[in-house]
Amino acid sequence: MTPLSVSASTTIIKQGEVDATKFYVLESGKCEVYLFNESWAEERLVHTYHPGSGFGELALLYSAPRAATVKAVMACKLWVMERSVYSAVKHNFDQQMIQQRQQLVEKVPLLQMLSEDHKAILAEALEMVDFQHDQRILNEQEVGDKFFIIREGNVNVTKQGNVIDKLGPGDYFGERALIQDDKRAASVVAQGYVVCYTLSRQNFNNILGPIEVLWRYEVLKKVPILFNLSDRQAWSLAQQMQPAHFKANEVVLRKGDEGDTFYVIEDGLFSIFDENKCELARVGKGSCFGELALLRRDVRAANVVAIADSKCLLLHRDVFNSMLGSLGQIQHVWRFEALRRVPILAQLTPGQRSSLCSAFKQESFKAGKRIVKQGEQGDRFYIVESGIVGVFKDGCENPLVKLGPTSYFGELSLLRNDKRAASVICLTNVTVLSLNRAGFDELLGPLQQIMQTQASSYDAVTSNKLGTQVKLEDLKKHGVLGTGGFGRVLLVSHCGKFYALKCMSKAYVKESNLQDHVKRERDIMLELQCPFIVNLLATFKDTYTVYMLMESIMGGELFTYLQKRRKPLSENHARFYAACVIGAFEYLQERHLVYRDLKPENLLINVDGYLKVTDFGFAKKMPTGGKTYTLCGTPEYLAPELVTQTGHNHAADWWAVGVLIYELVTGRPPFYDDDRVKMFKKICDVKFSFPQHVSEELRDLIKRLLMKKPAMRLGAQKNGASDVKAHAWFKGFNWPAFERQELQPPYLPKVAGPGDASNFVIPADANTHPAMQQPKRYVSTGVFKDF
Repeated sequence: MTPLSVSASTTIIKQGEVDATKFYVLESGKCEVYLFNESWAEERLVHTYHPGSGFGELALLYSAPRAATVKAVMACKLWVMERSVYSAVKHNFDQQMIQQRQQLVEKVPLLQMLSEDHKAILAEALEMVDFQHDQRILNEQEVGDKFFIIREGNVNVTKQGNVIDKLGPGDYFGERALIQDDKRAASVVAQGYVVCYTLSRQNFNNILGPIEVLWRYEVLKKVPILFNLSDRQAWSLAQQMQPAHFKANEVVLRKGDEGDTFYVIEDGLFSIFDENKCELARVGKGSCFGELALLRRDVRAANVVAIADSKCLLLHRDVFNSMLGSLGQIQHVWRFEALRRVPILAQLTPGQRSSLCSAFKQESFKAGKRIVKQGEQGDRFYIVESGIVGVFKDGCENPLVKLGPTSYFGELSLLRNDKRAASVICLTNVTVLSLNRAGFDELLGPLQQIMQTQASSYDAVTSNKLGTQVKLEDLKKHGVLGTGGFGRVLLVSHCGKFYALKCMSKAYVKESNLQDHVKRERDIMLELQCPFIVNLLATFKDTYTVYMLMESIMGGELFTYLQKRRKPLSENHARFYAACVIGAFEYLQERHLVYRDLKPENLLINVDGYLKVTDFGFAKKMPTGGKTYTLCGTPEYLAPELVTQTGHNHAADWWAVGVLIYELVTGRPPFYDDDRVKMFKKICDVKFSFPQHVSEELRDLIKRLLMKKPAMRLGAQKNGASDVKAHAWFKGFNWPAFERQELQPPYLPKVAGPGDASNFVIPADANTHPAMQQPKRYVSTGVFKDF
C-alpha cells in the first residue's frame, strides 16, 4: 500500500465516479460519507469514518460506479491499495497454496497414476481440518473412508498402545480408504496442534470416479489411436474392460494370428518378441499392446508372452463398436470437425472436407521439440490432436499463446509460400495431424482457386454454416433488436430468411482493448452447433466494422418475459427452462468451455418456447483441471471463487444455474442485496433462505448447486451434467423427448412472423449507440484480418 495525505474538505471518492480502482484505509483524521438521491434536494451525511476504517473495497474486485461520496473533515493520512497490486498479491498467494497442495498429492504413491489435470482437481477438492493435542485422528480397527495428508504438526502412529511410527508435514496416512472399506491397521494421534488435508472416498468417487476405473481411464487416454475419444467415451470404455490372468510363460499373442482384443497391463511383466525370438520390448503395469485390433481386422505383428504371473484388462473390438461405433469413424468425425473450425477452409464443401480427413498424417513429438521454426519456408498445416504447444516469436521466453487439441497452426502454408511467422514448440508430449500443400493440391486443387477472392475481400464470409454463399451487401436490414457493450444487433434477411447481425465497431473495440475478447467469442462460436445455443452462421468485415451473423430468436429475452409476469414461475415452468440451460452447459462442458455470463438477459425464447443461450463474450476454453482468474459475469450470479478471485472453472457455471433456478421460482436471486459488499459476503458465506413454497426436492438441488467448494458442486463432478439431470427434482422429466424438442413448453411467445421484433424492448438510444456513432477508420489488419 502507498501513503496518501489530504487536506480538509478534499473529496477522496465521488459518488457515480466510474473506473474506480483504489481502496483506502484511514490512519489518522476523520472522513464523512455523503449520499445523494435524485429525490433529495441535497446530499445527506450517512456515515463517519475514524482511524482504522477502510472504504472503497469494491474497487479491488471490479469496476463499478462509486456508491457514495467520501470527504475529509480534517487533514487525513491514508493508505491506498490499487486493484492491480491487490490482484497480483492475491494471485501469487493462491498459486502458492495450490502448488503446496499439489506437491503434497504428488507424494502419495497410490495417486501417482493420476494425470496432472486430475491431480490438480484432487488438490483443489482437499478439505482442511485441524486437531488438538492428543486428539485421535484414526482409531485402530475402525472402518475408515478418509485419507489424510499432514500440512502442519506431528502425529504418532500407534498399534495396541505402542508407538510404531512418527509422521510430520508432507506425510500421509489412511490412503487405502480410497479403494475399499478396510479396517484401520493402527491409530493416529495428534502430538500438539495438527492441520491436515483430507478427502473421503465418496467425495473422491464423485469428483473423479472409482480409483480402479480412473486408473484404466488414465491408461486409455494415453493410447495414440484413442486420442480422438471424448472424456465420456474413454470413461465408458474403462468401465467395460474385463480382467484376465496369465501364468508365467503363458503365450498371450502369436504373430500372424488375427486379433480382436486390446490389452492393458494391470500387474506383472510381458515380453514382446519377433519370429526369431529376438526381444523387441518388455512392458509392465500401465503399458498396453494389441491396440490396432480396435481399429481394423489385422494379424498380430509380434508375439507376446507373460514373464511372470500377470493381470491384464481386456477390451474386445465388438464391445468397442457396439458402444461407440467404429474407431475409424470416430477419428474421421473428429478430423472433420477440426477442419470446420479453420477459417481459410470455410468455403470447402462437406465432401471436400471429408476427403481431406483421410489425407492427414499423424506425427508425435516429445516435450521441448520444435515443430515449426520462425523464418523457415512453410508448406505444412497442423492440427493439434493431443498435448499442448506454445507459439514463440523473436526469441521470447514465454509463449505468445498456448494451443491444445483441435487448435491449428500453419494454415496459410496451404495458400502461399510464406516464411513461418513464429516458432511452435511442444510444451508437453504432443501428437499432431499434418497435411502439406502438395497433398492438398493433389486432392482438391490449389486452395487459391477454391477461395477465389475470399482472402482479400472486405465483405467476405470467413466462416459459413449457411450452406450458401452470402455477402454483406446481400443482407437486407429491418431494424435494431438490441444494443450491447460495443455495438448493436440488427434484424436482417436474405432470400426470405431472417437473421440477427451483431455489428461491432473496430475502432471502439480497439479503444476498449477488447480485440482478443471479440476474437475469442468468434472462435468459440464457430465451434458450436447446439439446439440450446444461439448459433453463429457466418462472419463478415468491412472498413469500419466486424459482423457476426446469427440465427434470429424472435420470442424475446427470458428477462423481459419474467418482468411482465405478476408472480414467479411455477416449479414445472422453471424445470423446463432449467433443462434448456442444462442442455447448453452439458454441450459446452463436453467441449471444455466455460460460459461465465448466465443471467435471464442472456437467455432467448424461440418461437417453439425453448430457451437458447446467447452472448459468448466471456466464454473461454478451459482444460480439465485448469483455472482462470478474470473477474467477469453479473454480480448476483458470481460464485464465491469469482468473488474471492481464487480461480474458477466450469463449476462456476453450475453455481449460476443454481442462482437462476432460485430466481425463476422466487422472483429474485438468492444473495441479492442493495449493498454490494453485503451481497458478496452473503455469496462467500453461502447465506440464503428459501420461501415456504419451494419444494424439498428443489431445495436440495439448489443447495447442491450452491456448494461453496467448487469440486463438490453438482454438475462439476465426474458425471457432469448427468448428475443434475438425475436429481430427484427432475424425476419423471422426459429428457429424451425434451432433447428432441418434443415436449410441450409452458409458454409460447406471440410471434406474428419471422420478422416480428415486438418481443424485444428496443432501447431509445439504439441508433445513437456510442460504438456506432461517427465511424472511425480502422484498417483491417491485426486481430481483425481473418474475421
